[in-house]
Amino acid sequence: MVLRQYSASATARSTFSGVGKVAMSVCIAIFLTLADSGASAQQPSDSCSRPAALEYKAFDAPMTFSWATNKGNMSTSAWIVAAGVIQPDTPDQFRNFLDREGVAGGQLVLHSPGGNLAAGLEMGRIIRSTGLTTHIGRTDRTFESYDTPCDTWFDSVRAGTCASSCAYAFLGGEVRFVDSPYYPTDGNLLGFHQFFGGNGDEAELITPEQAAGIRASTLSVAQAITGQIVMYAVEMGIDSRIVAFASSTPSDNLYYPTAAEIADLQIASGSGLAAWFMEPYNTGLVTAARPSRSDSMLEQITMFCLGAGREWMLITMEPRTPSYPNPDDLPLNAVEVMINGQLHVIPRRSLDVRYGDGSILIRAPMDGLTELIPGARRIEFSLDAARVMGNFREGNEPDETARRSIALAWRNCI
Repeated sequence: MVLRQYSASATARSTFSGVGKVAMSVCIAIFLTLADSGASAQQPSDSCSRPAALEYKAFDAPMTFSWATNKGNMSTSAWIVAAGVIQPDTPDQFRNFLDREGVAGGQLVLHSPGGNLAAGLEMGRIIRSTGLTTHIGRTDRTFESYDTPCDTWFDSVRAGTCASSCAYAFLGGEVRFVDSPYYPTDGNLLGFHQFFGGNGDEAELITPEQAAGIRASTLSVAQAITGQIVMYAVEMGIDSRIVAFASSTPSDNLYYPTAAEIADLQIASGSGLAAWFMEPYNTGLVTAARPSRSDSMLEQITMFCLGAGREWMLITMEPRTPSYPNPDDLPLNAVEVMINGQLHVIPRRSLDVRYGDGSILIRAPMDGLTELIPGARRIEFSLDAARVMGNFREGNEPDETARRSIALAWRNCI
């Protein structure tokens, strides 16, 4: 089902092509000669062509797909745009796009008013099997100036909508963000409502014979469809209570889960660090925490002490810098630890940086910070590093057990 009152203009633009620049000679005669030929390559940005998924009116058209990029060098700098109304044949088109582009994992940014329910559920299963991370947003292409060539552009993500059947496709994400840390926006909308069995909602969820049998019983087609959606939510690891909220919302309206409900119902992936845990290591103990999201560059934070009694932190993170075979050359300036809103910087000269087991290992001394942990209400970890190295900002609010576990690891050296 499509809710038109929630449509927004899809101010999106096109896909990868190189950046061209017109070379200018200092010679006036040559400059004048080139002026006319250069003018044909420079045109107002409104006249530049765009893929269908990035057209201004993509939101209200049948869903299409395209690549977009902000032209950075992070793994999230390129993403797939899925914009428009979900049609019965949308899953086939989506599958063809993924096969043609050789997609295995990556980012998918959705902007859709909804559409066919069965197709939305199938899209979700395709998203899950491909290992995609789902986000909500309207992709916008910006041309660098009014009179630059059409191939001088970059993409960004603005607030968008994923409603009705799109909301169920969104749940297929292996990792899911309503408000994405990679494409920060304000005001993304994720909306659910009931499907009542009209407008072909049941066509591919139950057979005509099943529908006829249901209508002849005390059940309704709407109840049968609800059962299918509940099974889908369970399959995707989502709390099935979301279906109860959706079923209580009329089909011509939308239910927007609150931030608390999004977390409680597992609609979006958790953020920050998961709970701290303690385990034995050699003759001592270590206490560690891992990010809640599977796509974070951080793999683990480990607190420990060595035989000399000095307290340390080990950061294990995913490498994104194959051009630096020597870890000493990594563009890392410092490790940053935020405790109760106060920033503490551990400079590069104090760090031991190595490669091991396919990861970057950063060992940082915790001198001067150990006495702050017992009173820590919130701890966050990040890097001061060049963009090419990648980064993270992960933290949590440790409870008393976590704080005591960290202190215990610093007393029981390995």
